[in-house]
Amino acid sequence: MKCSLGRSNADRNATMPRIAQKVLLSLVMAALFLIHGCFPRTTVPMRVLEYGSMDATENKHLMIFLRGMGGNAEDFYDHGIIHEIRVRGLPFDVAVPDAHFGYYRTRTLEERLKQDVIQPARSKGYRQIWLAGFSMGGLGSLFYLRQYQNDVDGILLISPFMGWDPILEQIDAAGGIRHWTAKENTDDWQHLIWGWVKTYADNPEAYPPIFLGYGTRDGMVGKGPLLLSDALKKERVFAISERHDYKGFKLIWKMHLDRLEGKFKMLP
Repeated sequence: MKCSLGRSNADRNATMPRIAQKVLLSLVMAALFLIHGCFPRTTVPMRVLEYGSMDATENKHLMIFLRGMGGNAEDFYDHGIIHEIRVRGLPFDVAVPDAHFGYYRTRTLEERLKQDVIQPARSKGYRQIWLAGFSMGGLGSLFYLRQYQNDVDGILLISPFMGWDPILEQIDAAGGIRHWTAKENTDDWQHLIWGWVKTYADNPEAYPPIFLGYGTRDGMVGKGPLLLSDALKKERVFAISERHDYKGFKLIWKMHLDRLEGKFKMLP
């Protein structure tokens, strides 16, 4: 049986009303749970695409891209997102692990990233390692930082998916993340990540910097990025009038690089 969450899903979903997007995603998830064979297979080690010398000689730093649910590891090259690093002459090699939904479902994402990507990169001598998380990959980036805060030097979030409407509405009704209280002793991933976001908001200097960009017309992620922005330094957040598709993702990514180009070029 062949099952696919192909790379065109984000583009097709861009024209859907927000409710229709949510319903579609819920139906897809339900179908995957009912048909276990359709889940992407997790592998050990995780498959990783590499762009650059990958030995910390030509470029001293590493950018790791984390994909969305409906994407592919190849999308970052195919859509010219990696090219934006090259045209600016930024000192990064690029690694793209195939961090698909299967790793989130089995809750092995953080360990596989550490063992298969980040530790080997450190052993090669990369001086700084950054995560760039798109949609679901933004959520994965934050979960990694929650567990291994000393492993990376910064995170770039592009339209991160931060949970379903009920918890987002709950946080909003409480007056924002600083006033909301997470469940204690829970295995609910939404409460786990938002509870950590609240911890981050109380002491951001204890963690690597988080930079956030998102689209104001992005119905797929709802209020998630806006609520997350309350926990971040204002100068590290921006929003543009884009949807949840690769056109919007690329524009947000370019703005991240435009804002950080000077910083990145000054890295030792």
